Amino acid sequence: MSTTTFGQYIKDKRAERNLSRSEMARRVGITPQYAMGIERGQVIPTEDKIERLVEVLEANEKTAFKLADKIPNRIFEEAKANYFNKA
Repeated sequence: MSTTTFGQYIKDKRAERNLSRSEMARRVGITPQYAMGIERGQVIPTEDKIERLVEVLEANEKTAFKLADKIPNRIFEEAKANYFNKA
């Protein structure tokens, strides 16, 4: 069983892309301090920030959202519509 946290996953992906924390933050549109909070596990970003992190870091969206313990709103809405349409 993996013990990787969301913050560690983001930090590892940033390292794989050879990006500084400041450069990643600039590309995502967050402050370096906020990025540090993410990597330290002090902050779980909003859905839109997770999507930007995934895009910038070329990370796996499903893995990122699972580690963040979040479901993208578009997936939630689709599931909700399917659930209620089967009544």
